[in-house]
Amino acid sequence: MSLVHAITGEQSRLRRWGLHIFARHLEMPLLAWGYRLLRGRFRRLGENRLVRAALSWSVAAPFGYLGDTARPMPAPEVQRLIDELDGPIAVGPCRCRSAHGGCDHPLETDIVIRTGVEAWTRAFPQEYRPIGKEEAKRIVAECAQQGMWPMVFVHCPVGAHEHPHHHDNEYVICNCCTCGCVPYILNRDLGQRAYPLLRGTYVADTLPDRCTGHGACVQACPFGVRALRNGRVHLIEPCFGCGICVAACPEQAIVMTGL
Repeated sequence: MSLVHAITGEQSRLRRWGLHIFARHLEMPLLAWGYRLLRGRFRRLGENRLVRAALSWSVAAPFGYLGDTARPMPAPEVQRLIDELDGPIAVGPCRCRSAHGGCDHPLETDIVIRTGVEAWTRAFPQEYRPIGKEEAKRIVAECAQQGMWPMVFVHCPVGAHEHPHHHDNEYVICNCCTCGCVPYILNRDLGQRAYPLLRGTYVADTLPDRCTGHGACVQACPFGVRALRNGRVHLIEPCFGCGICVAACPEQAIVMTGL
C-alpha cells in the first residue's frame, strides 16, 4: 500500500501529471459522452442493457474506484473546509455544464483547490481565475440557495471508499444539481456499485419531536434515501450527507451529525 500511495499520493509527480492530462484531454469527452448516453441525444442507446452493462463495468466502475469520484458535503462544512485551506484557489466554468450544455444552473461554480489549481489553470488559463476564500464561500452559499449541493472530488481515491475520513487528493469543489452533474447521474442511473460516490462524513438526522411529516425533505433529497412512513420521515438507505434536506425542512427538524 505504501508503494501505491507513493504513486497516487497528494504530492506525487505522477498523480499531478495525470491530473493535468485528465483536465486537459479526458474530462470533457468523458462528461459529454456520459451525459449523451444517459440523458442526452443517445439516451435510447444508453437504455440498452448491454450498453449500460458495458458502460458500468468497463468505464464507470474502474474510473470511480481508481480514477476519480466525489464526496457530497453540507455547504456549511465546505465553507469551513475553504477557511482551512492553504494555498491558492481558483474558479472556472462547471465542467459538466460546459461539456453538455443541458443545464441552466450557474456556470462559474468550479472551485479548484490544492493540486487542482495547478492542473486546471495550466490546462485552461483563459477560463480559470484566482479568487479569495470569501468569494469561494459566497459561490457555495449562492448555489445552495438554488437547491444545489457541494461535492468535493478526489483524484486517485485509493483507500477513500473504505475510510470515510480520508481527505487526500481532494482537488475541486463542485456545486452540483440533479439535472447537470454527470457523476451524480452516473451514480443514480448505474448504481452505487457501478459508479461509487464516497459516503459523506455527515448524516441527516430527523428530530422526531419536530417532524410533522411535511415531506419536503423527501422531495428535496437528490439521492432518494428519505421516505415518509407512519407520519414521520425515515432514512431508507444510508445518507450521503449533502445537507439539502436541512434547508428544505420547514419545521427545522433535521440536523447534520458528524460520523
